[in-house]
Amino acid sequence: MASLFKKKTVDDIIKEQSKELRGTQRQITRDRAALEKQEKQMELEIKKMAKSGNKEACKILAKQLVQLRKQKNRTYAVSSKVTSMSTQTKVMNSQMKMAGAMSTTAKVKSYTLSAGLRSGVLTF
Repeated sequence: MASLFKKKTVDDIIKEQSKELRGTQRQITRDRAALEKQEKQMELEIKKMAKSGNKEACKILAKQLVQLRKQKNRTYAVSSKVTSMSTQTKVMNSQMKMAGAMSTTAKVKSYTLSAGLRSGVLTF
């Protein structure tokens, strides 16, 4: 119940997004495996039809096979885009953390410099 009223942090959002992207990647891999299985079955069916001499059925199945292979190639493209998105979110997160660290470092340096000037330790 407390999580309903608590604002999500950037790390929580990134964690959720990367979890969704990993799930999507696994689903794409499963779909690709199913397509490959279907492709093998279709090739066997084409060979069977060719042996029986059914030329029309072979043409139809060959066209379906071409479409299936195009669909399989599209899954590779989608998979690479999902991987790219995952990498980009990781890079953005690391850049945000680096910017925060640099900001903290700058504040500490300015504080120590001003404290040193006030105490008379540092002179320019």
